[in-house]
Amino acid sequence: MDRMQLIEEYPVGTIFDSEEVDAIRRVLESGDILSRGPDVDLFENEFASYCGAKHAVAVSSCGGALHIATKILGLGPEDEVICQANAFWATFVHLLERDVRIKCADIDPYSLNIDPKEIERLITIRTKAIYLVHHGGNPADLEPIYRVARNYGLKVVEDCAHAVGAEYKGRKIGCDSDLACFSFSTHKNISTLGEGGMVVTNNESYAEMARGLRTNFPFGEKVKRNVQSLGEYHKPQSQAFMHAGDAWDYDWLKVDEFGSSFRMSTPQAAVGRVQLKKLDKHINLRQIIAKRYIEVIDGISGLRNVAILPGSRHAWYLFSFFIRPEAGINRDNFVNYLEAEYGIKMVLRYWPIHLGGIMRMHDHYLGECPNCERVWFKEQMSLPISPQMTDEEIDRIAEAIQLAFRRLQNQ
Repeated sequence: MDRMQLIEEYPVGTIFDSEEVDAIRRVLESGDILSRGPDVDLFENEFASYCGAKHAVAVSSCGGALHIATKILGLGPEDEVICQANAFWATFVHLLERDVRIKCADIDPYSLNIDPKEIERLITIRTKAIYLVHHGGNPADLEPIYRVARNYGLKVVEDCAHAVGAEYKGRKIGCDSDLACFSFSTHKNISTLGEGGMVVTNNESYAEMARGLRTNFPFGEKVKRNVQSLGEYHKPQSQAFMHAGDAWDYDWLKVDEFGSSFRMSTPQAAVGRVQLKKLDKHINLRQIIAKRYIEVIDGISGLRNVAILPGSRHAWYLFSFFIRPEAGINRDNFVNYLEAEYGIKMVLRYWPIHLGGIMRMHDHYLGECPNCERVWFKEQMSLPISPQMTDEEIDRIAEAIQLAFRRLQNQ
């Protein structure tokens, strides 16, 4: 076995070819606007249709989508949000910015998703929303989460950064929650030139607000003006003078939210349209790799695979698995041994959010989410997975897992 060549995550999680290049060339040669061209609207319509939702709003990133979702819900210092403990920084940083209190929910240690039973005990009169992640592309158990949300009048925001193309009980992830936020960054199953995202919703007013918030629009209370003049200056008829926004037509009483520049460019959207058509094919390639890994791990008594709900489709953005405590092998030693002896490099995701320095500053603490902590520090691992992987790389990883486990167990 060749130990010299390192096998690690590919820098791009999808496959680009001449179709994407042609899409970019078409946009550039058209002479059309690059920041808000027709491909943006087309990509939004096609993505909404793929998800089975009414509206999709293209934005600059999933982080931008989550910022917008939080603004749409109007969350502020008097509010609480329940967020799972193994989320990514982008899932909750916008909540910290607005001084929203975050209540960390522990995870199901078998699926790595939020434990629905943990949600209800964290609800108070201040709780306004539940923010969840489909870890690695593995669909969370949404039915009990929706049931709790309905009973307490809470909004559900899905961070679907890992889960484009995943399905929960035959329905695409993102089609049923109040707001769902997708990522098209460089590592994801599809990418819009390295960055990009989408806000998906069935709520027309939410979609309308998302379109405004991605492009510097203010939202609040305003009244229609009876006259279209400011002192001696009258509203011009020519469009050449119309960069005044609504200054001629409205007087503002209160501003609740300001938008920002969270737009997706036309070339990105053109590439996204091509990528969307390939998505299911690329997920199938990931599933073939995952199946091989699963077979190997199932054959080793000291390891276990992630649990997937019946009737759900894992998107396999990440391939997570676990070392069992009874194996008698230290997780960190196993990870280091695989890299040092076999050239297999793992990237472990995600650090428990309640133990981050800023979250500890907000009174979060060790022991707050014991399942997440135990799994993260002692059990969880992740193997490289990408549609670009070769059979040789997959075989080498499979063999390395078996050899490394046997050798460490016999030490």
